[in-house]
Amino acid sequence: MSSKKTKPLNLPAPFDVLSKQLRQPSQASLRSPSNISAEHSDPELDAAHLWSENEVLAIAQAWASRRPLLIRGEAGCGKSQLAKALSQALQVPLLTEVIHPRFEATDLLFKIDHVRRLADAQMLGALASRLKGPDQAPLDAAGIQKFTQAELPESRYVQEGVLMQAFETDAQSLSGRSPHWPRAVVLIDEIDKADSDLPNSLLGVLGSRSFKVPGRDEALCCSEHAPLVLITTNEDRELPAAFVRRCAVLNIKPPSHEQEFIAWLIERARVHAPLARLNRPAPGDKQGDTLLVAAAKQVWADRQAAEQAGYPSVGLAEYIDLLYALYNLSGGVPSKAWPWLNQLSAFALVKHREQDQQRASTAQT
Repeated sequence: MSSKKTKPLNLPAPFDVLSKQLRQPSQASLRSPSNISAEHSDPELDAAHLWSENEVLAIAQAWASRRPLLIRGEAGCGKSQLAKALSQALQVPLLTEVIHPRFEATDLLFKIDHVRRLADAQMLGALASRLKGPDQAPLDAAGIQKFTQAELPESRYVQEGVLMQAFETDAQSLSGRSPHWPRAVVLIDEIDKADSDLPNSLLGVLGSRSFKVPGRDEALCCSEHAPLVLITTNEDRELPAAFVRRCAVLNIKPPSHEQEFIAWLIERARVHAPLARLNRPAPGDKQGDTLLVAAAKQVWADRQAAEQAGYPSVGLAEYIDLLYALYNLSGGVPSKAWPWLNQLSAFALVKHREQDQQRASTAQT
């Protein structure tokens, strides 16, 4: 594992914030391990991240070109984690939408609650006979329609999508900062699950940084302190070529050779302060592998077995989950964590129903 530090990049704000963290643990991982209890350790809340030069440069390219950043890579390789770390580093909100197959193109902007509007209209219809005009005479059909349009405007039933939330996020806290500092980070997760019309329609909105909202006379615009948009794909479905061309693209590829892959895993585990506490050899074997190395070797072995059998493989996400399980069950004491590795690893790393989850038994230390 290389300990060489990358020279900080000479980038303007807001990217100087990221370049200063290059190859350094994120702020979440710098908390004292003594202040982190097993009960409160949570890999989702503890946004530890090991920044790479490629990540910083890709983000800078996307923002400077006013394009979204498309992050490509296998499931669990750290794509969503990058968005969490970015929002933490810039100290702006993170707004997330996970795409599903029934997701519609406009859902990222807003939704109209038609069910609620219909229910309200039906209620007004039931009361129509009691409605009266200014002269106290019962309203005719035209009067009822005018009343309904006034009392049930479409704008009342608009539900904000993630981009509408981002455009309307208060940017007052950014006063004094560069106008190019984003007001929020938007994560559009797993866009490959959507139909092709969603990514294509997204480009127009992000290019103009504006869109129309029902019931509003003027378009909702966000030219200054616009949100920084990150989009992830697990490559389950081919994305439209036109969409990919108009994005900045970051490819996250775990190393394909054993030693490099193991070192890659361990580097990313060690920036989690709780997990770094486990980086000790087995009791009585001071020259042997540390727990983080042993767990990484097991990930590699199970990854290779799955790939050879044609099953989805495991990687960084499963490795971190396994280590947090060891930490929480052992109370952060390495000597107590070692016996759990062999007993738990299959359930964290062997995922396909046809795979054997039996490990060779070992005596607890």
